[in-house]
This record gives sequence, structure tokens and C-alpha cells, in this order.
Amino acid sequence: MRRTFAVLGCALILLISGLALGAQAGAAAAAPSAVAAPRHGPAADRHHHATPWRPVEGGFFNNPWGGRRGKFRIERQIVEAIRHARPGSHIRIAVYSFDRVNVAKALIEAHRRGVHVQVLHNDHQVTEAMRMLRRALGTDRGKKSWDYTCRTGCRSVQGVLHDKIYLFDRTGGAKNVVMTGSHNLTLNATAHQFNDLLVQRNAPRLHDVLLHLFWQLRRDRTADPLFVHRALKDYELWAMPHPRTTRWNDPVMDVLRQVRCRGARGNTGVDGRTKIRVSMHSWNGERGAWLARKLRQLYAEGCNVKVMWSLAGAEMKRAISTPTRRGTVPRRADGYNTDCDVLQEVDMYSHQKYMTISGRYGKDRRASYVFTGSSNWTAQGISGDEMILRARGLRLVRQWNHNFDFIWRHRAREVGGDRGFRPGAPYCPYYYYRSVQPRRGIAFSGEHWEAD
Repeated sequence: MRRTFAVLGCALILLISGLALGAQAGAAAAAPSAVAAPRHGPAADRHHHATPWRPVEGGFFNNPWGGRRGKFRIERQIVEAIRHARPGSHIRIAVYSFDRVNVAKALIEAHRRGVHVQVLHNDHQVTEAMRMLRRALGTDRGKKSWDYTCRTGCRSVQGVLHDKIYLFDRTGGAKNVVMTGSHNLTLNATAHQFNDLLVQRNAPRLHDVLLHLFWQLRRDRTADPLFVHRALKDYELWAMPHPRTTRWNDPVMDVLRQVRCRGARGNTGVDGRTKIRVSMHSWNGERGAWLARKLRQLYAEGCNVKVMWSLAGAEMKRAISTPTRRGTVPRRADGYNTDCDVLQEVDMYSHQKYMTISGRYGKDRRASYVFTGSSNWTAQGISGDEMILRARGLRLVRQWNHNFDFIWRHRAREVGGDRGFRPGAPYCPYYYYRSVQPRRGIAFSGEHWEAD
């Protein structure tokens, strides 16, 4: 009996196995193999109908102390947008300094495939990259593509073209792309400076406002009115020059007067206090002093304030360093002399000109604003072709504050003693002193410290 059941069991197992193999064979015959699937299936559709490239929105920050990837992070965003610009579309750039040959080549290649390329420069330098563009595009601003250098300011009576504007009406799968911040198209901007770049896509109203500003710059003659202030839903633009500026009508003072230090709600501020962060490249003179005094006042009133600078004047330092009943405003300097040249000149520093406000601003208790652009907190910062752009967004503020915190903790030094006049340049033993030399494998076209 046991033997009979064993035989029957074996037969049943063989029958089930045969049915399973037959089912697998039928399924294999009915469907293409995994290897062949990309030729006919969804993978092939994705390959032939891939989602077009689009610029990533938000804030981008380079790290001059890092590796190549960190140094060129901002430049890559601009170059990728150039490479993906659609034939028949426009690339419009207004920038103070331009020496990047690779960017010039990308612009020339875009021109050759039918993109209309228009570039404005300041006249403080003539580089090989600028000469390349001039030869390829010509200088006739009546044509669809051109390269032109303004005589001092483009739309201002005096000063310089100091804007950093990058506009793309169609690049990849995006329209109306705006990029702006502190970044010039130079090697110095990548290898010696911290910079920032705001990228916004599908922003037609912002694009139109900056396009109108670009058209004014293109004319290379005095604009009327000189000062432009435009408020949009999520953006606000201040375009200089701002004539006859005093502490009563200074655009940045107007911003700071709307700050209230207590009553921040939601995910803004710190423990109900409005949070302000300032990373300013150049901050000096009478204007720098009144801005410093206003920030000191806000700190005394309870705001959570921290400030950094690369180049600061004595009067400004005295103002920001005067103690309040809460103590002294937290402040750091981010300029370093890394090559120990004889003159102790700073060669690694932040070139940023930004401020963030998180908390109570006017009637809004949940405000999240980034203020960025080309304008230093100096008299020169409002006398030429300069701009400040305010962008709204909790995510944007977090990105800029994350950048601030990184520099504050890792690439800035505490300021103290003699009412803020220290520190000086970092200490260099006498045997390290030498002439300024390029770092191995990198050549620079100009001074490490730019007057920008």
C-alpha cells in the first residue's frame, strides 16, 4: 500500500511540474524577452520621448575652497541653460566681468544652431572671451545676435554695469527662465569667491520685468526714470541708480523698517523672533554705517541677527560693534589671505550681496524673503547699474541660510576687539611670504580681489 501511494505521489508531482513548465513557456512565447523589451516597450517610449531637460529652480552656491565640482556649481547651471536653448529663442546676458572662454564657446555654438544671443559687458576689461564673442556675434545691436560693451554704465549717468542678469525665453522644456545673483562669468568667481545664483523657470512676469530692464541697458544711454521699483506677487525689483540717496529713502532701509522683531509664526523665525542673515561683500562709507546702525537697532529690539562681510569700513564696523543691552551683534569676516603675499591682500572671500528675512515683515507674520543681486552696501552699490531682487519662499530662505551657516562655521572668523577693527589678515610666518602666484594647474586673468 505504501509503495502504491509513493508511486501515485511521484506521478502527481511530475504532472504538476509539466503543467508549470508549459505555462512558463506559453508566457514566454506571448511576451517579448527582458532583453528585447526596450525595442518595443515603455522603455523605448521613454527613450524616444524623453522628458526634456529643465533647469532646477532655487538657490545655487559655489565653494571656492572645495573641489572642481563645488567651485563650478553655479557656472554649470548657466552653461547647461545655454546648451539647451532652443533654436529661435533668445539668450540675454548683462554682466560686469567675463573671461570664461568655455562660456563664450557655448554661446557661439548656440548662435550657430539658431539661438539669438545678446550679451552686454562693462568696459573695465577686454578679455579673450569677450573678443571671441565680438568676432562671432558682431556689435550691431539692431541685429538678432550681438555682443556689446557699454561706456561706463549702460543706463546710468555714472558708475558701471554691475548687474548679473541671465535670461532664457526657451531652454530645454522651460520657458521664461531667470537667473541672477552675485556671479560674474570669470574664473575668479569660481576659484576665489563665494557666490550665489537664484534660478526661476516659467516665471513670465519676472522675465518680462527683467527683459524690459535689459532693453534699457542695451540702449547705452541715460534712462528716465533712473530708479525703477517693481512689485510682483512673489518678487520685488529695485533697479539702480538711486539718485540723492539718504538714510530716509535708501531702498534697503525701507526694507528694514518693515521688520518687526517679535511675533514670527509658522515655520519662520527663531522662537518667535524674526531672523535676519546678511552676507555682504563690500559694506562701508556713510551708507554702510546707517545700514549697520539699523541692523544693530533690530538686534536690540529682539531680532535674531547675524552678519558677515568681506570688506568693511571703519565707520560701519564701529556702528555694528557698539554693544546693546542684549550684547553685540554676532558678526564675522570671511576674507582670507591664503597665499601670504607681502601686502597681505585677501584672495579668498565672499562676493555675495544677500540678505534673508524670516518672520514678521509688515503685516505678514510668516514672511520668507531672499534679497539678492549685485548691489553692495556702499555708495557705489546704488549709483550705477545695480539691482536687488526679492524672492518669496520658505524653501529659498532655507537654501540661502544653509549657505550662510556653512560659511559662518567653516570659512569665517570672529570679529572682536578695538570695536570690531580686528581681525586683520590671517597670520603668515615670515618664511611663507612670497609673490602672488597662481595655484598649480589654474591660471587667472586678473587680480584675485576684484573691485566688484
